Amino acid sequence: MKQLLLLYLLISGFLISCASPQATGKESNSAFNPMRSVVEFYQGPLNHLSAVKKAECPMYPSCSEYSIQCFEKHGLFIGWIMTHDRLMRCGRDELKLSPTAIVNGKWKCVDPVENNDFWWYENMDKK
Repeated sequence: MKQLLLLYLLISGFLISCASPQATGKESNSAFNPMRSVVEFYQGPLNHLSAVKKAECPMYPSCSEYSIQCFEKHGLFIGWIMTHDRLMRCGRDELKLSPTAIVNGKWKCVDPVENNDFWWYENMDKK
């Protein structure tokens, strides 16, 4: 029962995110990552809601693209944590606190992975 609940929470976190599909335009060199596959599935066949609501993520990169970058850079566990952190910040105070830029003719809040993994490198330098 706990495993089923964990799986449900994990998948629902991706399905309720604010994201628009954006192709990365690059191939991944990393090994198979099941979470990346879930995000890509969300961006593709499960993105049927974008045609209905015409909404898109107010942040750049989009939440789903950010998630893929986290999984590629930090692996499954840390990528999963960073993805959930981003989903909790998306569209809230982050829009007032982060710098903005024009992306594809629209104002977006710039929030790349590099701005959110500073703690990773500080801890690595101390070792």
